[in-house]
Amino acid sequence: MQKSGKKIAKLLMILGIREGYLLVRNVYGMVEHPKLTMNRIVGQKDLSQGILIFGLPIGLWLGWICILLVSRIFIFGRLQFGVLAKISFLFISFLVSLFLLFLGNCFYTVIKNPRSYGRSFRFLGIKKERKDARKA
Repeated sequence: MQKSGKKIAKLLMILGIREGYLLVRNVYGMVEHPKLTMNRIVGQKDLSQGILIFGLPIGLWLGWICILLVSRIFIFGRLQFGVLAKISFLFISFLVSLFLLFLGNCFYTVIKNPRSYGRSFRFLGIKKERKDARKA
């Protein structure tokens, strides 16, 4: 029983390191070349990375809401929101919305134009058009 617990802990650690590395690589890739990175995520059929990439702005938004709630409770003893808290909430919500629109645009572009992004869309049923050299 103790050996299986160590094996499970070791596998979880290795999996966590791998997913963390892929997340950092994909976030960096989204900054440098977003459409190629989105193509790689869709092409690898790696659902966990897709969830992490699209969940990152949502997680940041929820984290900011938690920070606002906890700070208001500790500062005022009740949920009293001032002008700065309201403005910061609206600003973070606006940034998250922009980022989600950007990610959605990248995903739509990759799905809409499979010819320019290679063979990675066979699982969607989209076939790449080939130009026949004999017809020309």
